[in-house]
Amino acid sequence: MPQAVDDLSDVLERLRWSVGAFRKEILSDGERRPVRGGGMRFHFVARGALDVRGASAARLDSGGFLMVPRGGDYALVARGETVVHTGDMDAVSPEAAQVVVAMPDMVIACCFGAREPVAAALLDGMAGEAGAERPGSRSVIAQLANVVAAAAIRNWVESGCGSLPLLTSQIRASDVARALEAIHDAPGSPWTVETLARVALASRSSFAKRFRDEVGDSPARYLARIRMEHAKRLLTDRTTVGEVAVRLGYGSEAAFSRAFRRHAGVPPTRWRQTDDSPFRPVA
Repeated sequence: MPQAVDDLSDVLERLRWSVGAFRKEILSDGERRPVRGGGMRFHFVARGALDVRGASAARLDSGGFLMVPRGGDYALVARGETVVHTGDMDAVSPEAAQVVVAMPDMVIACCFGAREPVAAALLDGMAGEAGAERPGSRSVIAQLANVVAAAAIRNWVESGCGSLPLLTSQIRASDVARALEAIHDAPGSPWTVETLARVALASRSSFAKRFRDEVGDSPARYLARIRMEHAKRLLTDRTTVGEVAVRLGYGSEAAFSRAFRRHAGVPPTRWRQTDDSPFRPVA
């Protein structure tokens, strides 16, 4: 087996993702669907075609796949009746969080449906799981999304657009990697810049600068985002708001609720009770 294949396999095995929402949408010809906010997401055109308009632009034909690693504001515009699968993703492993930093604003996998037929079929399976609302659907969708993301990154590297050396360098055992691993392993711990710097075996000032340079955010803001991602998964599993607050290291339910509202725009109770399920087909 060629070394490059082994290296890519090693990278992909370290990347773990979760799905915060998944939806199948049917857009009529010319319909414009705004997409806003940060966070990783993907779009797969199962039928029809899309124009992506924003700071960066793209054109996706049937079978095309687009990954937006760091989110942003843009719009999807249908060319003819179009069926598109959209998923909001979070990095679960610290290596995945580091790889996101190395990616461009948009990762396009042209002819994804033809080049990765198994992954394309899994996207249909994710849509079926989302519509059926069976017990365990969230976990099944997340597992399928890991395979889809791996196939998309492989397609990106094989096309010559992605750099395998860049990806492997991003997941080296650095001081920042040790801190990221600690945050992901125990998001509810009372982390501070000082305690994370000790985990990283670095001085506070040098660690804070390298963390921002490599991750694109401060340690405190990154920790808050990871806690909110965990909170959404726990709330989806019907964990009480008070228990979520305790598990994620907040001093009180009120403190957690304020933090959640700043992140999601609504209190945790309303987020959980909304009529819009995070896993749903949209006609």
